[in-house]
Amino acid sequence: MSRILTGDKLVESVRNRAFVPNDTSVYTDQNILDIANEEIDVQLLDKLLALHEEHLTTHIDVPRNDEGNYDIPYRAVGNKIRDVVLISGGTQYEMTQISIGELPDYTYDSNATSNGFDKFYVESNQVKFVHKTRSYDTVRIYFYIRPNVLTKVEKSAAISQAPTNNGTEVTIQFTSIPNSFASINTFDIVGNRTPNKIKAWDLVPTEVNTSLKYIKFNTSDIEEYLGDIKVGDYVCQAEESPVPNLPTEMHPLLAQLTAVHILEALGDSEGLANAQRRLDKMNASVMSLVDDRVELAPKKIRPRNGVLNEARMGRSNRKRRGR
Repeated sequence: MSRILTGDKLVESVRNRAFVPNDTSVYTDQNILDIANEEIDVQLLDKLLALHEEHLTTHIDVPRNDEGNYDIPYRAVGNKIRDVVLISGGTQYEMTQISIGELPDYTYDSNATSNGFDKFYVESNQVKFVHKTRSYDTVRIYFYIRPNVLTKVEKSAAISQAPTNNGTEVTIQFTSIPNSFASINTFDIVGNRTPNKIKAWDLVPTEVNTSLKYIKFNTSDIEEYLGDIKVGDYVCQAEESPVPNLPTEMHPLLAQLTAVHILEALGDSEGLANAQRRLDKMNASVMSLVDDRVELAPKKIRPRNGVLNEARMGRSNRKRRGR
């Protein structure tokens, strides 16, 4: 039996933990899922990101544009990015972030290529390059992707066989498919095994056939993900998922957090105290399990920037401006 808690299993687990009746007279299944999604946002995301173990890290590749401005992916947690890398001819070039207050130090001399190239700053929801004439093909933006909204399994479709690619279109077949899919404009593909990651997102279909139970996508839109898509993975409406997009070990913790929320709302003081004690123990043990993903190989630390060189360069610019 899988330890993964789908939306349906999580609802059942929460009802058992909080002794909430199944007749939905107090809390409907959707009420419980709404609370679980809130707990993911306010209780689990910060803990997972604080570990710095890349659990939710993914990336997008954006073609070069002449403006040197690139939107932060709208599905990034906290509208923040993990890193920015330039790709040219298959070679990756590291970039360095500077603050807006440092811009004068790097833009004063437009010919100072060693000073300004490969540097960026963040303004509002965009990454902006200091100098825009560097030759490169693609900008790779790493970010923490926000977990999708947890739903019941019936709102998704499980892939029944390997996708077929005729060169222009990819067909994904299902054993069953919700009728609502006919009116959905964008889809995500979510893994059915831990960590139930979002494998592809915002895919626009070319055809949805609920009678013959298949969806077609342009090959160019989905080809890069095909090697990662497996039988059993879920296709669902964009930004939804029938399983929490978290390590499996955190699923019971999510159920306990949801139960504590409900017991507090019901005013069950005794039940809440017991549930809170159990939550504290679970939180400590679960977080130790998902931390230190590679135990024996130490992380290699190399300074990204020459601090002394940067400082010296900044002083040189200020002198040229008469400071």
